[in-house]
Amino acid sequence: MLWLAWRTVRRHPGSVLGALITLILAATVVGAMWFVVDSAERQRPVVERYAGVPLVVGAGGIAGALPPGLVRALGALPEVARTVPDLTFIAPLAVRGTTVSVPGDQYPSPAGHGWGSAALTPFRIERGRPPGAPGEVVMDARLAGAAGAAVGERVEVAVSGVFRPYEVVGVAVAAGAWRHQSALFFTDDHAAELAGRRDGVDAVGVFPAVGVDPERLGRAVGRVLEPYNRLTAHPMRVSTGDARGLAEGNVVTSSGGGFNTLWFLVYMTGLVAVGMVSAVMGLSLRRRGRELAVLRAVGARPGQLRVMLVAEAVLLALAAGAVAVPLGALLAPVVAGRLRGFRVLNAAFEVRHTPLPALWTVLFGVAVALVASMLAVRRAMRIRPGDALAEAPAEGARLGRGRLVTGLAMFALAVALTVVLLGNLVALPEPLGPMIAQFAIVVALVTGVGLVAPWFILLTGRLLRPVAARAGRAGVFLATAGVVFNHRRFAGAVGSLTLGITLAGVIIGTQLFYDWRAAHRATAEVVADHVLTPSPIGNAVGEDLRRGLGDRAVGVRMLPITVLPEGRAPVAMTASLVTGDLTRVLSLPVRGGPLGGLKAGQVAMSEGLAAKHGAGVGSRIRIRLPGTLDHASVTVAAVYAGTTELGQVLLPSAGPLQAQPYAAIYVRGPLGREVSSAAVVSHDRREYVESKARESAERNRVMPYVSMLIGVFCLVAAVNSLCLAVVDRRREFGAMRRLGMRRRQVMGMAAWESVLTVLPVVVLSLAAVAALAAVHAVSSGGPASPVSFIPFAWLAPLAGGALLGASAGSVLVVRAVMKNER
Repeated sequence: MLWLAWRTVRRHPGSVLGALITLILAATVVGAMWFVVDSAERQRPVVERYAGVPLVVGAGGIAGALPPGLVRALGALPEVARTVPDLTFIAPLAVRGTTVSVPGDQYPSPAGHGWGSAALTPFRIERGRPPGAPGEVVMDARLAGAAGAAVGERVEVAVSGVFRPYEVVGVAVAAGAWRHQSALFFTDDHAAELAGRRDGVDAVGVFPAVGVDPERLGRAVGRVLEPYNRLTAHPMRVSTGDARGLAEGNVVTSSGGGFNTLWFLVYMTGLVAVGMVSAVMGLSLRRRGRELAVLRAVGARPGQLRVMLVAEAVLLALAAGAVAVPLGALLAPVVAGRLRGFRVLNAAFEVRHTPLPALWTVLFGVAVALVASMLAVRRAMRIRPGDALAEAPAEGARLGRGRLVTGLAMFALAVALTVVLLGNLVALPEPLGPMIAQFAIVVALVTGVGLVAPWFILLTGRLLRPVAARAGRAGVFLATAGVVFNHRRFAGAVGSLTLGITLAGVIIGTQLFYDWRAAHRATAEVVADHVLTPSPIGNAVGEDLRRGLGDRAVGVRMLPITVLPEGRAPVAMTASLVTGDLTRVLSLPVRGGPLGGLKAGQVAMSEGLAAKHGAGVGSRIRIRLPGTLDHASVTVAAVYAGTTELGQVLLPSAGPLQAQPYAAIYVRGPLGREVSSAAVVSHDRREYVESKARESAERNRVMPYVSMLIGVFCLVAAVNSLCLAVVDRRREFGAMRRLGMRRRQVMGMAAWESVLTVLPVVVLSLAAVAALAAVHAVSSGGPASPVSFIPFAWLAPLAGGALLGASAGSVLVVRAVMKNER
């Protein structure tokens, strides 16, 4: 049977080669992603900032969460030799008027610290001396080299949106590796003033007493932390070993909340690969229909044909894996570089080429080929032995209506899921619920388009056939007739293109909708004339800036808190503290008292949070602030509409929390003066609305680019399949030449076949994307046009490239096939 399989393959080398190339493309993309994922799973957090201390106590990056009493209690332990408190805050640096950013840093700006915490790395003075006054700063040697700054030079440092002049009094060098962050050191008191955290620190380094082992030290520190970690969603953590890198913020990936972005990309790529390979292998078997019928006619049993075809699939997969593994290894650093730029991977991430991803890539290729082969074998078993006596291939058999009905049902499912998701008709658990629903929508749409594509190509060909007959051109007429008769062949050839265009259009179009919705909400909620926000190099804006703008400015701070529902586990959420009259800058529907009139012991709550916990105006809830030992019982004085401008809980702005910097300052009326800080961005109302759309796009930019990358690979696979399928039509072209057709006419026919195949698929995919865009527009409840949610700028290159590549490639292949007509 294998020898017979080889004989049939030789008669149709184009189809088999097309399946092989498609398998190579699919396995290469999946392999590249697998190398990246495997490297991320194996990567150990880089320890730099806390490399000189064996144990660190932190609160998950919450600023100022460790109170002075805790620091004193840790220092009083007999197992502890000394403690070193640490403050970390973003401190953009400008030298000679130019903002400094060090290549290779995980964050765009240096971090500020007190000089007392230099022992945590440790740092030592290489040139100059430590800082001794508020106007003095020490730079790490790597940062000083990138900035070209020397001891005695004047520089500017921006904290909370205000640039201040400093004299460089020293340059410090780290004892160990220091490659992915930059540091500025101030006096301890001045660092606390700049950070706005005089009553709390961000982390504490703990040095053991002589003879105390790490386990004993960890147990002693854990006993001190136990009261602080009772009934809180923000526990203080003890970090040792590699976990110290996580404590200093050197995360491996940005995935969180139970959802892993990298694995999601692998699953999405694998789904598309299965569709691509299934379509091409189905085409390969259809092109060999007569040979399979001959084998049946001479006595081959169905089981023997199954073994033969499955063996072919495995051999093709192994051959593809041998090529795809090295290609995937070469592509992996490129993929990692893009993901690093998207902040999915950190700056310290490096791709490691280990045998396991290579093995999984080969196994994936074999599995995909087997699945695709099994699906194609079912169709091959339907071939009757009598078909071997036919002179023409049985390509024109009637399509089953079940395929059409199933495809339309998948469209209906996609629309229904979209309405449920966007209309909030069903409460989905965050954050996985909405993500799973979105993934199901994409799968339903892509599957529906793939099932309906042969019917749509058939319908398009039948509608154009009379027009082609009246045109009087033999090439056009034969192309139309061939597409009508062989619509399943052509639909299989461009099946991967159907997947690629639909997938890219649906994902990017959905992202455009979410970007529009973010801007539309800001339009309705923000009535301020200007909004000041941190620039990409800054982290917050401070009280000095708000005070300088007068009473017209309203500042909003963000703070993580814990809510303690009755009979439930503690819940982490974000609270807002407002300085000024909030009603002058934000327009929010409110039930209960005014948001600006909150008193001590009162809070306001978002509608979503109130509904989730069954609370309302007058209800009592318990909350706990970071770093406190006890919870507070407060009254819900108001319930406001959910908004991205505020957290889920609104606290009265009073007490030590007022020293926290602002996330944004809203200004009613003219600014009165220019805000010229490089660490602050000033928006008027229109610019701020546009910035909300850009922020939404920036947060979710990974999937559009990945979907476009998949679309490009699908395009290459489709053009490859369409062109190589022409290789197997030598006899057909020879018959046309014997009937008197010129070479130009045959090549024109092949080009028109490609256009009449690719164009309906493009139209069908755009129709699916447009249908989803219409659902988005209807569910938005605003003045949204469906056209604005169709990503023409992204899809036009895909569609144009497919039309041009398929038609030009077909012409070139036909020309090569007819070179030796003898």
